[in-house]
Amino acid sequence: MQVHQILPNLSEGDAIGNHVLALRELLRQWGYRSEIYAQHIHSRLKTEAHFYTHYRRVSAPENVLLYHFSIGSEVTSFVTSLQDRTILVYHNITPEHYFLGVNARVRDRCRRGRWELMRLSGQVELAVGVSEFNRQELSEMGFQRTGVVPVLLDLSRYDHPTNSDLLRAHGGKTCLLHVGRIAPNKRIEDLLKILAFFRRLDPRAHLLLVGTDIDMEAYSTALGHLARRLGVADAVTATGPVRTEDLPTYYRLAACYVTMSEHEGFCVPLLEAMHLGCPIVAYAAAAVPETLGGAGVLFKEKDHPVIAEVIHHLATARDFRDAVVRDQRERLRAFSPEVVGAQFKAALADLLAVPREGPVPATRRMISR
Repeated sequence: MQVHQILPNLSEGDAIGNHVLALRELLRQWGYRSEIYAQHIHSRLKTEAHFYTHYRRVSAPENVLLYHFSIGSEVTSFVTSLQDRTILVYHNITPEHYFLGVNARVRDRCRRGRWELMRLSGQVELAVGVSEFNRQELSEMGFQRTGVVPVLLDLSRYDHPTNSDLLRAHGGKTCLLHVGRIAPNKRIEDLLKILAFFRRLDPRAHLLLVGTDIDMEAYSTALGHLARRLGVADAVTATGPVRTEDLPTYYRLAACYVTMSEHEGFCVPLLEAMHLGCPIVAYAAAAVPETLGGAGVLFKEKDHPVIAEVIHHLATARDFRDAVVRDQRERLRAFSPEVVGAQFKAALADLLAVPREGPVPATRRMISR
């Protein structure tokens, strides 16, 4: 039995990319032959994956192919032309309206992704979401067999010592942290507003934005203008992408992790914060409440002054902070490699236990735009 994975982009440090790499290692531990195929492969990951069309060399009706879906791409038409037993792994697609006036190409790919997803419902044998929020979308779009398998987090990638240079650089500051792409759905502007109120309570307050703004330069520029208008430009550090070995240090030096994102299919940084003992303050949108599962501090409304006061309490009341961190560590148990691995194995077994309906077609109906 061969169980392979295919996706549009295999990026370094990306949540989906890390998930795919962790799944491959798990599949190999179980004795499956397993490789990764992608259309765009980060230069540092060239040895980890093959160009997606090379999958035809190993394609077979008895194979299981995991298609990680998060945006429109040429990979969809390729996958639907194969005879393999296909599992769609749905990471969700950011609604296109967030990119209006920011990036027309990205907006088009999101629109195309929604279009392709609706037409995949009759093309895969099983569709799993990385959250129940995602699974419900799949069900609403007509997928008959659905399930939930969360993101597999390789905790060993956080086993790095603290970077003393980073600690010295931010010493004396009360740091708020956000990790992830600088994108409109993340609502970084809310973080700037929270920071402005928080600085009235703590003049040492500082916001760390860890993540790339590639393709989001227009949004990033607008954030810079807003920071200057709010008088907090000198209290914001946008690091861009950081080294994997440095990421844990940012969580360790932060007073709390803050996200006001309005659209998340799972939100891996929440698990990172849980693992590294960083208390979480989050807006209750999309899959975020599900991922937190009652842990962290969740807000249903974006009342910036109130959120700033709660962050100040987290930073100054040790008992409160310790209680939040303790609840987060307990919640993290639900996403342990053992638990997620068992769910993934059950999904595979469920697929293989159900025989195909009728003969394998020479090719499936291809999806074209």
